[in-house]
Amino acid sequence: MMKRIVILGSTGSIGRSALEILDRARGDFDVVGLAAGSNVEELALQLRRFPGARYSARNAASAGALMKERDLAGRAAGYGDEGIEALIRETKPDVVVNALVGISGLRPTIIALELGCQVALANKETLVTAGELISRRFSSAREAIIPIDSEHFSLERCLRGHRDETIEIILTASGGPFYGRRQADLAGVTVEQVLNHPTWKMGPKVTVDSANLLNKGLEVIEAHWLFRFPYEAIGVVVHPQSIVHSLVRLRDGSLIAHLGPADMKLALMSALYHPEVREFPWRSLGLDELGRLEFAPLARDEYPAFSLALAAAERGGTAPAVLNAADEAAVSAFLAGRIGFLTIVSWIEEALGAHATRPIDTLDDVFEADRWTREFLAERHREAFAT
Repeated sequence: MMKRIVILGSTGSIGRSALEILDRARGDFDVVGLAAGSNVEELALQLRRFPGARYSARNAASAGALMKERDLAGRAAGYGDEGIEALIRETKPDVVVNALVGISGLRPTIIALELGCQVALANKETLVTAGELISRRFSSAREAIIPIDSEHFSLERCLRGHRDETIEIILTASGGPFYGRRQADLAGVTVEQVLNHPTWKMGPKVTVDSANLLNKGLEVIEAHWLFRFPYEAIGVVVHPQSIVHSLVRLRDGSLIAHLGPADMKLALMSALYHPEVREFPWRSLGLDELGRLEFAPLARDEYPAFSLALAAAERGGTAPAVLNAADEAAVSAFLAGRIGFLTIVSWIEEALGAHATRPIDTLDDVFEADRWTREFLAERHREAFAT
């Protein structure tokens, strides 16, 4: 039987890559739902490529524009958060690809898990903000959540057959576009420079996070909840070539590494076919291409955003939700040209310093911490929020 697939964030880089895979494998998958933001032109093209798919758009205007198209009429599940929920519930997919950006991806993950769907997860905010809650609430989450992040996909491969022997899991970091430069020298860098990642082509939010290594801190939190390793058993090394995506250290001290091209389609294809391993129809990594592989310890004093992420993780409770909300608000302001690059870290530190951490008992606790953080920063930095 064909797997029924819903893609959340279908017009983003991960969503487009997923549809490229699915377009080549129509006998294996049935695309039954697509959710996107305001890029209605791209969403309309996707819906015509997959005429059996229903859709949800960001707002009423976006959904309304599509409903005016005769061949798309009657396929709308709704818009906004309610539209995404209706899309998942009404299409009854086997797999939900969650490529939404930010805290908006959390509730759809919960809904998909409640319905017994597998979740191919690219939305790291789900586990960063609510990993503790999800692990308590869903005993099946460890098997139901299939990571799409290249590092976590890679770790899953390394751990197969070796989990009980593994004493440390290790994520690699490229170092971003400013590797080798002091943080103090980056005050005047432009948005264009920050978005010029040397090895990966990603959306703007994750690319900014990669430039100050906040993204790697979020990935450490993700790895903790995905694989249930304590934080002290999760390492990070800088590897500028982005060829080795992760390593695991076994009890005898030896290492197993996973190498592959810097292509998100590899992790996506693995998640879609999970647990099968299929032939990859795009370029594979040739040994003659490897050249020199460099590894260096992560100089944490040069990446304060990474240290803040780990500090929030150790505090637990609502602290990671505050970390995430402050970063989302700050990155949005930076991309809009309202604050400088280094101010992102300042806002995160400010919010974490002012927040009284509380336990997370319900999903509302996560959203309340998120709301508090955004209101706190908006009050403290009115000039950056003015429209």
